[in-house]
Amino acid sequence: MPSLQRVAAAVIPRPGRERLLSCVNLAYAVGRGVFLSGSVVYFTTVSGLSPTQVGIGTSAAALSGFAASFLCGTAADRLGAGRLLLVLFALQAAGFALYPAVHSAVLFYVLIVAVGFVEYGVGPTFGALVGSLTGPAERVRTRAMLRTVFNIGFSAGSGLAALALLGGGTLVRALPWFSAALLLGAVLLILRLPRATATDAPAAGTVRRFGALRDVRFVALTALSAPLALHASVLLVVLPLWAVSRTDAPHALVPLLLVANTVVVVLFQVPTSRGADTVRGAARLARRSGVWLAAACAVAATAAYGNALTASVGLGVAVLLFTLAELQQSASGWGLSHGLAPDHAQGEYLGTFQLHMVAQGVLGPGIVSAAALSWGAWGWAAVAAVVLVAGLVIVPLAAAAERGTAVGPAGEPAPAVKQLAGSS
Repeated sequence: MPSLQRVAAAVIPRPGRERLLSCVNLAYAVGRGVFLSGSVVYFTTVSGLSPTQVGIGTSAAALSGFAASFLCGTAADRLGAGRLLLVLFALQAAGFALYPAVHSAVLFYVLIVAVGFVEYGVGPTFGALVGSLTGPAERVRTRAMLRTVFNIGFSAGSGLAALALLGGGTLVRALPWFSAALLLGAVLLILRLPRATATDAPAAGTVRRFGALRDVRFVALTALSAPLALHASVLLVVLPLWAVSRTDAPHALVPLLLVANTVVVVLFQVPTSRGADTVRGAARLARRSGVWLAAACAVAATAAYGNALTASVGLGVAVLLFTLAELQQSASGWGLSHGLAPDHAQGEYLGTFQLHMVAQGVLGPGIVSAAALSWGAWGWAAVAAVVLVAGLVIVPLAAAAERGTAVGPAGEPAPAVKQLAGSS
């Protein structure tokens, strides 16, 4: 019973702001899960596009994330995260509602890039909203709980999409409309959220334009986080390809492994996030995630040797290790990005930090697939070496970045430090 109570506490949000944020996230997650899970079938059967055209459009949409992440994060600081999130959800709903009108490649490319831009802007905007509605000590735990809710919602949406695909015909055609309706529901829920806590405006002359991008240590930290986030590309793309082409494991095992990953994330994301509410603790968690990621690569490589049973066991253990790395890396990312971001620039810093996920999403599947499928165990070893180095370097770099937050743009103490010094 105590363990069940801990699991329930991790999954069920507390009343008030946390529960409202969870409802917003749930509606958004179900809406995304419904359409994204059935999008390839929809575009090829309803819109009449070829698989190649769908692939090109999806890649172009991912590339838009490089601009959307930073621009929307910065706009969240200027316009207010709640207000901007409302606009982004409304625009995304409109984009989904326009998909039924798409029957040519050109229109598809234009619309999917526009929708992709909005989708990538949601992440830092929603993170900035959480930061404005919660205190520093609660942000990581709240983000972990919200990620748990998102996984539940996305899985539910994927299940609904599967039912629609089984039904065919009208149900498949209704997928974008259903997603649009859920996103509009998220808009209505945002209107019920309380106003964010106001932060003191920084003194004139102390704010640098594009401060996050000009923060060399923070940008370096973002770059180092990209290889540590390769668990996403491996779990969704590389490991399934490896299992099918290089091991004797039954093909039906692949979706079961992804289900297992989702279940573990739902149950253990909040407990695994403990200790990431400080920059130092988050950096150490990132280092541990690199160790588990390297170990997972080693185990995945061994699955190519042996029979179907040993391959299945090896892949199962590898997925558990990749998932553990995912849990720790996600939590460390929240701790680092929120902890190093000034209160007046949470969105800008979160948007900059999200670039590590955009980069691994664009580059990770191709690079890691080429390494593993071309070089086998040596390819996995190369990936393991890269993530181990990134994990080792990220701790001293995070410490240097944290020290840098106490210094203003001209080497003067930052405004918050000045205020503390003046009151002592």
